[in-house]
Formats: sequence, C-alpha cells, structure tokens
Amino acid sequence: MQEDVLGTRRTAISETYVTCARCNKATRLRYARVIQSDVLSDSNSEFEYLCPECQKALADGEKDLPIV
Repeated sequence: MQEDVLGTRRTAISETYVTCARCNKATRLRYARVIQSDVLSDSNSEFEYLCPECQKALADGEKDLPIV
C-alpha cells in the first residue's frame, strides 16, 4: 500500500519521497535524514531514512516506536 501512495505522489509531484524506517510515513527526501541501518533490522539496504518527527523524537531520547 505504501508503495502505491509513493508511486502516485511521484507521478503527480516531481519531488522525491522516501519512507521513514521508523514510522513508515512518506517523507520528502529533502527533509529526511539518512541513517545507517540496524544490523538486526529486516532492511536489505545499508542505509535508511528518518522523517523529521522521528528525528526529533530520537533526539529527545525516545527509544520505542510510537503507538499508531
């Protein structure tokens, strides 16, 4: 589902969107922060992205995923 949303946004808007590794929210690439992936995560990539909200939460000391 998330890929469908990102694909539609990429078609309608010329700006690139990425998915936040922590909350799975679509985020503009220019606002996302690149982080190294966790060794134990399910990611196939060496790097992942964080949205501004998750960046702030982690900077404020939050460690658990937000309840959605």
